[in-house]
Order: sequence, then structure tokens, then C-alpha cells
Amino acid sequence: MSIGVAAIGLGWWGRELAQAARGVRELDLVSGVSPVTAEREAFAQDFGCPAEPVFADALADPAVEAVLIATPHSLHAEQVVAAARAGKHVFVEKPFTLTAASGRAAAKACREAGVVLTVGHNRRLSGAATRLRSLLAEGAFGTVLHLEGHFSSPSALGYRPDMWRAQRAEAPGGGLASMGLHIVDTVQWLFGPVARVSCRARRAAAPVDIDDVTTAMLEFDSGLTATLSSLFATSLDAWLRVCTTNGIFTASADFTRLTHTALDGAVTALPLEPVDTVAEELARFAAAVRGKGRAAVTPEEAITNVAAMEAMTASAAENGAWRDVERS
Repeated sequence: MSIGVAAIGLGWWGRELAQAARGVRELDLVSGVSPVTAEREAFAQDFGCPAEPVFADALADPAVEAVLIATPHSLHAEQVVAAARAGKHVFVEKPFTLTAASGRAAAKACREAGVVLTVGHNRRLSGAATRLRSLLAEGAFGTVLHLEGHFSSPSALGYRPDMWRAQRAEAPGGGLASMGLHIVDTVQWLFGPVARVSCRARRAAAPVDIDDVTTAMLEFDSGLTATLSSLFATSLDAWLRVCTTNGIFTASADFTRLTHTALDGAVTALPLEPVDTVAEELARFAAAVRGKGRAAVTPEEAITNVAAMEAMTASAAENGAWRDVERS
């Protein structure tokens, strides 16, 4: 039997998750939840599912076995705990939570309830990221010297003061929670935990009171270094550059392309398998719920990402002072 799921939060990304869920054979989209009447009406019409205004209604529905949470970041922790106490499996969009402490509490609630918990860090499932991981395992990099990551979007230029994404509390470090965390997750998945960070963030062009230029330096436990830029007021772009003694490997075009620049300057495009990363992470979530596999992202990994974001936000508030990343 398929797993009955409810989409919690029916804005842009909640609808993307709902659409992807409809393409996963093991999942059955049965309902949606949003406090916004227009969102509920559009969801019911487009997906043929009832939509409720109250989260508790979905948790009380016996047809709902799991929830897909895509709500404002500040609600994630309490909603994950509520779902766990109701015996529902949880897929929650990144950021998992806004603090490592609340992330640990939410993960503990899921563990004690015996429900699956995973977080939507889909870029690690991309063709470029998985190929980088294979190349690393093969020793193709020689010595990894440094990493450069970037994620940008023009989104903040269109934000209005009444939008939840335009609230400073929902956008720590500007674009870190929405964009930069994809890079943080991918590099930690590839190269291990970040030990300390230095970050600067400022508002340069956004019409609302959030930062739109965020830059950071990261130092890993291994001593490896990285730079990260997360810009909220320019063209959509995402890439990761792995600089090695065997040349530079660049994942670009939102991780759908991977090139190798050899030491002699020759550039080669490496073949990749196309991946629908959102459908793939939901398929792995479904398999984990049925005890037939592992979810793509563990709660511990998601908490590590939140801890790095939290340290960067704290550093930015201190004009770039180096901050250690909190460990469990």
C-alpha cells in the first residue's frame, strides 16, 4: 500500500513537494494544510485533494501517515515535534530548524516516537554532487586544496514587507537558510564537518529589512578551507568549485553540469545521469518509512548544517569574528 501524505504549507515550495510526491509510486497525496484560503482553494483544484486550515487536522487524520513540511522556517521545530507525537513520519524542508538545540529536541521527539525524520537537502542527490563523491572516493582529486561555493537568486528584490520570507527572523544571514545551506550541506556531505566560520552579511539592495549579500570563510575539521557567497539580489546561479592538485572540478548550472579543468587548462565535461532530486529524496523517504532503505539525509546531518548556519549568523552579528560550530 502507498503511504498517505499531507503537504503542510502550500506556497511555492509546498506545491513543488506535492507535485513531486504525486510522481512517487509509494506516496499518495491525500491532503494539504495552509492558513491561507486562496492557497487551499488552488491546491484542492490543482491536486484534487482536500485542504485544511489547521495543522492539527492533518495530524488527526488516520489517512495521513506522513507529512511534508514546507512552512516558515520558524515553525519547523514545533511542527516536527507535533507530527512525531501524532505518530506521523516527517519530511521537512531545509533548514531543519533555526537552532541546533531545537533541531536536537525535534530529532529526539521523532526518535522516541519511532518515526522517520529526514530533511530536504536535495542538491547532494544531484548528478554533479554524487559524481564528485565518487571521484573523491576514487582518489581522483589528488590533494583537495580549497572549495568555493556560491548560491544566488533575485528573490529578495521582489519581496514585500508582509511576506514571511521578508522577515529577518526567517532569513538568518540573508540567503543562508534559503540558498547557502544547500552548499553547506553538500560540502559537509563530501568533505566532513565544518569546525569554525567567519561571516559577513549586509543589506545592499533588498527593498525589505533582510541581508542580501552574505559571504563566509569556512574551516573544516580536516583543515580544508572554503569560501561561500549567498546573494539574494542578483541572477539565479549555483555552483561549487573543488580546487585540487589534479585540477579544478566545477559543479555548475545548479549542479546539473560538472567540468574538469586540467592543469594544462584543458576543460572536459564529465558525463552525468540526470536526476529529479526532489522526487528522489521523497522516494528515499518513502523507502525508509517502509523499512526498505535509508532516507537521503539523517537528522544528525541536518543538525550539523543548522549549527554551521547558526555559527555564521552569530559571526555576521560580530562583524566576521571567527565562531566555532557547535557540536552535539
